This record gives sequence, structure tokens and C-alpha cells, in this order.
Amino acid sequence: MRLNRFGLLAGLLVVCLLCLGSALASDELKPGKPDLKSIGAMTFGPDGVLFVADSQGAAVFALDVQDKAAAPSGDEVPGRGAIIEDVEAKIGSLLGTSADNVRINELVVHPQSKRMYMSVTRGQGDSAMPALVRSDAKGNLEEIGLDNIPFAKASIDNAPAEDAKDRRGRSLRANTISDVRFSDGVLYVAGLSNEEFASSLRRIPYPFKGESASSTLEIFHVAHGQYETHAPIRTFMPFNLGGEPHILASYTCTPLVAFPVKDLADGEHVKGQTMAELGAGNTPLDMVTYKKGDKTYLLLANSNRNMMRINVEDMLGAPSLTEPMEDLDIGETRGVPYKSLPGAGILHLDVYNDDLFVMLARDTASGKLNLVPRPTRWM
Repeated sequence: MRLNRFGLLAGLLVVCLLCLGSALASDELKPGKPDLKSIGAMTFGPDGVLFVADSQGAAVFALDVQDKAAAPSGDEVPGRGAIIEDVEAKIGSLLGTSADNVRINELVVHPQSKRMYMSVTRGQGDSAMPALVRSDAKGNLEEIGLDNIPFAKASIDNAPAEDAKDRRGRSLRANTISDVRFSDGVLYVAGLSNEEFASSLRRIPYPFKGESASSTLEIFHVAHGQYETHAPIRTFMPFNLGGEPHILASYTCTPLVAFPVKDLADGEHVKGQTMAELGAGNTPLDMVTYKKGDKTYLLLANSNRNMMRINVEDMLGAPSLTEPMEDLDIGETRGVPYKSLPGAGILHLDVYNDDLFVMLARDTASGKLNLVPRPTRWM
């Protein structure tokens, strides 16, 4: 009987702590108009809070998108056909512009309602404006108003200057935030800083009331045959390897690198472990993990390759790649093996449920961008 009472009290304490955490997060968000200058990477956090990256404004916003819709069931779950065909044109129509004035920067799935959220740039150049659009499983589109929405803001104080350029004349400010992910109460923010070693990984506690931390990063780039500190992470995710929290990150041209979270102390310069070189001449665009049977896989979408599936077990104990391999041909790989899966033209993807992914895929014949489901059993 004492054990039952103790279990009941422990359960009540956990529920109370969860409710308190949710209340603290909700109290943090105040109605108003977030001063978004751009919109890019996104991820969901606790209680359906949507984190949105603003590279030009050097900030991350937490938005309450007030999505209390019930998750789809039965025939409401996406089937084989496209959820939305020619999604750029349809979003353009929604926003009062044409398809060629629409750029979709990210796709994420709401963890409860399963509605799909897309960060969108409307227009080009100095006239470009950020927009947030969502779709249900039937393809019904809706713009999320940003004029009066509960939000909180976390500024980045060491962003590259607004006029800073790399050696090819490309904006460094645009890469202030290249990707964001949330795990265990912390928002991880990858991108560039104005530090000597520009590649950075920031950690911002949520709610945005604690002290943030930032580490500079260094990797060995096999295809380039050198250590690098200025290339930003392109896509990443927190993941446990061998029971230890890590950041799995992929870079342009295309190293796959692991950083132990315990090494990411504030102000530290951290060298990652390069576990694979997945082929030069390519940019990783998005990654997710999923389970199939008793195995866990990392799935990587690419600009110039098919999708890559990596068995997480193959990463355990993988040796570090630390030697130049200048004889690599374009597309040649080293290190942790992968399986190539059909999926050229996939720009963004997210896990919908245990049985489905959703993807933004460019049709190679028509050039149209479609929002499509893909069963996990095919992967």
C-alpha cells in the first residue's frame, strides 16, 4: 500500500512539474507583432511552440501558433497522392503573388495536430517579406497572421555584420542561423558568428529567461583535406549515440560529424568527429531519424544526391576521418556506409507519424514543387 501511495504521489509530482513547465512557457509568450526581418529554419518545442529563425534580424522567435486541432485519423491521414501539387503556385495565390516569387525555406509537422508548417519568403531582394503558412492533411492552406501573435524573442549578439561577405561575395549574415532543433529544454541554433572561428553552435534555454551559451566548431573536411572553422552546419539533430547525447551534423560537400553535447561548454572551441564523407559537390538539405523494425536510421536529403539512409548502429565506434583524401572523385565517399534511396529533388522533409514522412519534392519533369507523403516502409 505504501508503494502504491508513493507511486501515486510521484506521478502527481511529475504531472505538476510538467504543468508548471508548460505554464512557464506560456507565460513567456506575450501578444504582439514579432519584428521578423526574414524567416528560415523552424522546429517545434514544448506545448506546440514553434521556434522560427530570423538570420537577417539575428534572432530566434518562439511563436504560439494556437493550433489545438485534433490529429487526423482514418481516411484523413495522407495517402499515396500528393497532399498539394505545385505548392509554390498555391501558396503564391494565397499570398497574392506568383509561384516564382515564393521560396519555401522549411517544412515541419506540428507534433499534436499533424498540420504541416512552412516558412516562406514572399518576393525577392529588398522587397522580400517573411510569411508562415500551414496545411492540413487535405491540402487546405492557411496563412498564419503575425500582426498579433503570442511570442518571445531571443537575440543573437555575435551575428556577422549585415554587410559581411565571404570570399565569393555571398552574405554571411544570411547564415547567422542555418538550422534549429529543440531537445531537453534547450534550443540548439547552428550557424555563423562574427568570431575568428565563425562556425558556431548556440544553446538557448527555453523559456528565454536563462543564460545562453555558444561554442565555436572545427571539423576535418576529408574532400578538402583540411580542418575548417568557417563552414556552417547545414542541417543537424540532437541524438543519443551509445547512450550519450550528441549533435549529428552535416556540412556542404558533405561531411557527417558528431559533437558530444558534454563538450559544448560556453566559450569552448570544439572539434567534431568526422564519421563519413558523403560526397563532394553536394549540400545536405534536411535530416530526420526514424525507426524501422528494431533499427534506427538517419535519413538525409541532398541537393545533388538521392536520399541517404544510415544505420545508426554503424556510427557506434566508427573511426574518425582525420587524413586528407585528395584522390576522392566527385561523389566518392568514405567512412560510415549508407544506402542510396530514390529521392532526388527533395528539399525538406519531416516525420509525420510512425508510418509516414512528408516531403517537399521537386518533380524533375515539370519542375513543380509538390508536398507529398512517403511511407516509412519504403525507406
